[in-house]
Amino acid sequence: MTGSHAEPDKIAEVARLATAIADRILEQHSAGATIPPEQFTMLVRAARMLLDNGAPWPTSVEHLLMEVARRIEQAEADPGVAPAASVGDDAVVHLTQFLGAVKRRENPLD
Repeated sequence: MTGSHAEPDKIAEVARLATAIADRILEQHSAGATIPPEQFTMLVRAARMLLDNGAPWPTSVEHLLMEVARRIEQAEADPGVAPAASVGDDAVVHLTQFLGAVKRRENPLD
């Protein structure tokens, strides 16, 4: 992949892998299992690659990222709530920065 214009087949593969990661995270969450921060990091990187190449996010990827963003915003708005992640703080920080960049792209005048 060169620059921000990867081949369509490679972008389709990234979308497939992002979906698999998101689905796995959702399964682990439903089962009450600990979700390794590396999985969030991989998901964020894949979502970023899709965004950079103008490809839409698969439904499960968008659902998961928006839900995490909602929870982060909710925790930041309520100072009495402890942060949701301790082991995965670096993944949450990375995700928060990424989602902030996405919001700036969607609302360039904000």
